[in-house]
Amino acid sequence: MGTARKLVHLNDKAVAELLEPDIRGVVRLGVPEDFATVHLPEILALFNEAHPLVELEVTCDLTLNLLERFHAGAFDLVLVKREPAAALEGMRVWREPLVWVARDQSAADSVDTVPLVMSPAPCVYRKRATDALDAIGRPWRIAYTSTSLAGSQAAVRAGLGITVLPREMVPEPLATVTGEAGLPVLPDTEIALIEGSAISETGHMLAQHIVETLERTN
Repeated sequence: MGTARKLVHLNDKAVAELLEPDIRGVVRLGVPEDFATVHLPEILALFNEAHPLVELEVTCDLTLNLLERFHAGAFDLVLVKREPAAALEGMRVWREPLVWVARDQSAADSVDTVPLVMSPAPCVYRKRATDALDAIGRPWRIAYTSTSLAGSQAAVRAGLGITVLPREMVPEPLATVTGEAGLPVLPDTEIALIEGSAISETGHMLAQHIVETLERTN
């Protein structure tokens, strides 16, 4: 655990013991699968340890589905991917470079048309990839579509195509493909947090915990 997260953990635990010994309730959180896989478990574990009476219900899904369900009242708060320039609701809590990811460095060297492994449209990463390739006039095709992060990574490991991921989320043994392969630079990814209008105090506390922890680690 990093120093910053240790400090957050100690602070949350002290506050919980001194000021909020009985805080409880259910908080429903929606989050994109890739962000949940890498960044969120430790953050939620710290909150759970500081507030053991709070019941967290976490759902992983595509951003479009999360937003639809959030507006239908299914979640108290959501973390969603968005374009940095977009005038959308919520506050930015995370920003990270996106990279091209393949089975190995040579994956894009010998192909005229770039085979892409992507989530279904509409998807922020899919749009970033296709827009960037269109901008340099490089042909592309959707070779594999998967709604799950594990499915996409399996397709890339099998050599079926190239995908896009945040830099810190590239798993071994997959490789980050450099610019020498003729692939364009991608804009950063952005994650925003949106709270429901009727969110409980417990839910708001979780939102603040997520924001403060990510601010110390981004």
